Amino acid sequence: MTTIIAAAFIIAVIGFGIMMKNRAKKAAPEDSTSSSSAPRSETSPDLEYKAILDSLLKLNLLMRKDIDFPEEMVSEVEAVIDDLTVIIPSMMERYPGEALTYEIKKIGREHLYKTVKEYLDLSLESRKNQFDIFKKTIENLHDVSNRSRDIVEKNETAEFKTMANFLAGKFS
Repeated sequence: MTTIIAAAFIIAVIGFGIMMKNRAKKAAPEDSTSSSSAPRSETSPDLEYKAILDSLLKLNLLMRKDIDFPEEMVSEVEAVIDDLTVIIPSMMERYPGEALTYEIKKIGREHLYKTVKEYLDLSLESRKNQFDIFKKTIENLHDVSNRSRDIVEKNETAEFKTMANFLAGKFS
């Protein structure tokens, strides 16, 4: 009985995935008719932000599933996640074409997840050896998210390019 329910669930998930894929293919030609003079993002801002949130949620679940991940680091990473979920939508709305917005979105979508995942993929012995480096990296990301929040809240547009160049060099 359980096998039948599980099989039905898997079939439903696969069917939903195929349906969404077909819908995306049908929507793609409509998007290509829009103005091509300005560089456009791969997706709409709402979908892009949803992808970032999905990545951050996936990261949070990944951390919490690992019983050996230090609780202090869970708090540190969650602080970065919290900052990013506040700052990214504001930056996307107010400064959509800025390099700093791109770099902060990249941290939320890829870099933070990648950093934590690489640490979690290490053996317990290697984690002990790499902990200080990992902790420093997370602290740096937290500093970046805090500084970016200050830049946006104070509308320090002169700082955008400097901060974006710093991030591109440091985290790319």
